[in-house]
This record gives sequence, C-alpha cells and structure tokens, in this order.
Amino acid sequence: MMSTKAIKYLKHTEIIKDAWDKCITDSINRNVYALSWYLDVVSPGWDALIIGNYEAVMPLTHRKKITFSYLAQPLFTQQLGVFYTKLDYMNMVNDFLEAIPNKFKLIEINLNIFNIPALAAFQNTTLITCHLELQKPYEKLRNAYSEQIIRNIKKSQKAGLTIDINTDVKTIIELFKHNKGKALKNFNKRNYHLLITLTEVLRKQNCLYSIGAKKPDGHVIAGAIFIIFKDIAIFLFSGNNAEAKSCGAMSFVIDYFIQQHANTNLLLDFEGSNNENLARFYLSFGSTKVTYHAIHKNNLPAIINWVKRK
Repeated sequence: MMSTKAIKYLKHTEIIKDAWDKCITDSINRNVYALSWYLDVVSPGWDALIIGNYEAVMPLTHRKKITFSYLAQPLFTQQLGVFYTKLDYMNMVNDFLEAIPNKFKLIEINLNIFNIPALAAFQNTTLITCHLELQKPYEKLRNAYSEQIIRNIKKSQKAGLTIDINTDVKTIIELFKHNKGKALKNFNKRNYHLLITLTEVLRKQNCLYSIGAKKPDGHVIAGAIFIIFKDIAIFLFSGNNAEAKSCGAMSFVIDYFIQQHANTNLLLDFEGSNNENLARFYLSFGSTKVTYHAIHKNNLPAIINWVKRK
C-alpha cells in the first residue's frame, strides 16, 4: 500500500487538465461529473488530490463561508470521490480522505459507487441510485416494465402525444420551474442559470441528449435532459406539467430513450433515487438499486457551529 505522502494536493492553477481528463476517461470507475470542464461549471476553482502522473485523482469541490473553507457536493453532480486507472489504487479511498488538507474544516461530499469509506473520523450515509443496463433488445427491456408504466405509455399514445427530438432545454427547465419548482424554495435563479450554462457546455462536448413529449397542437408538456458520456447515460433533469402527469408523459419520454438506446453498451443512471417515490418510479422500468456513500466531517470551531445552528 502506498503512503498518503504519495498523494499530492494541487491548487486549481496547478492542475494539468489534459492529464486530468485522460485519467478520468481512462478510469475503471469513470464518470462525467469528474471531467475538468464539468467541474469548471459546477465548482469553479476546484482543487485536487493526485497520485503519480494522474494515475488516481480526487476533485476537491470547495467553497468559502466567512473565514473558513469547506468541501461540498456541487449541484447537478451526484457522485465524485476517488477515480483510478489501476486496480492497485482501488483500496486507497481512505488514504485520499486522510490526505484532504486540514484547511477544509467541514466536509460534506458524495463518493462514487466504487468508493467504500471506512474511517471513524467521517460520518457515512448510504445513498441510492437506480441503474438500468440497456444491453438487451427493446422487447426484453420493456417486458421488465411494471404494469403501471405500460398503462402510462398507452395513455400517452391515446392522448396523441409524440416525441419531440432535441427539445430545447429551456423549455424543459421552464416546465419544471412553473410546476414542481414552485415548491422548492432552495432552488433559485442562480441554480437555473447554472443548469442552463451546464447544458450549453454539455452540448459543446456532444454529451447532451434532450427529448420531450408534445401534444398534437405542438405544445411540449414533458421533457428530459440526459447526459451521454462513453458507456454511461445520466437522467440529469426533467420537467412536466399537470397535464403531462395525467397522461403519463414522463413514462412515455423515458420509454423512448430506452427504445432508442436498447441493444447498446449504455448503462442508464436515473439519479435522484433517495426520494422513495422517485425510486419506485425508476425501479418500475426494470432498474436495480445501487448504493453509494455520502461522507461528513465537521472540524469547525465551536463558535461557528453555534452560529450555524441559529
């Protein structure tokens, strides 16, 4: 086992991004969230821990409040943690966690599904996502759908819905904003702006896939934004209205994505499955639960913790 001394801390300006992205792309546990251009959008100025010539890496997505720096999970980024190009580094997750500089007094981040933390200094919470492997013919994938999903698809077809290819992401965001978004007080203008910026970058990187369900009159009533990177597809964001819910339009949209990518090497990650109702919905497509870990460590001064609780 390598010593933690082999793990180097790099400030943002010291990171060689070409080498970083090669590491992420070549990683056994690669993930689009960890690519430099993705991190630059969701966590500007991020720092890093690396081993050797970028053979294993961990992004440090930091923020600052008052006088202290802390690590937080960026929005639109389900999992980060340690990424490695060799199995030799698979068991070094705890070494990386111990190597996080002491200047980060609060740590609240999500690791990826291949990272298993085991340090007493960190609180560890198990989270859930749902995965669906698409390496089967569409008919076999559809056979795994629940009866409710099949009913939803039929209702959408009966309502005359059709799929709108390359739906404008702003249309999907507006659907969310004026419906479910109204109930989310912590989802503000800055968050919507970040999402639009992220989708623009994803489009430039040829990783964006957006589709919608439209009525015969041309109005889009539901839509979804997917990220496709290498062999992983991520269900990043969706929006719909009351009319869409009444005719099962989101089931119709997701079914279309599955139909178009059946018999490929893609794995569809539904994200956001810690909500029991959402998890039930995603599992209804034949997906399976997969766990990952959120870690927490608080070394804030007592007075700061007292202020936080107020």
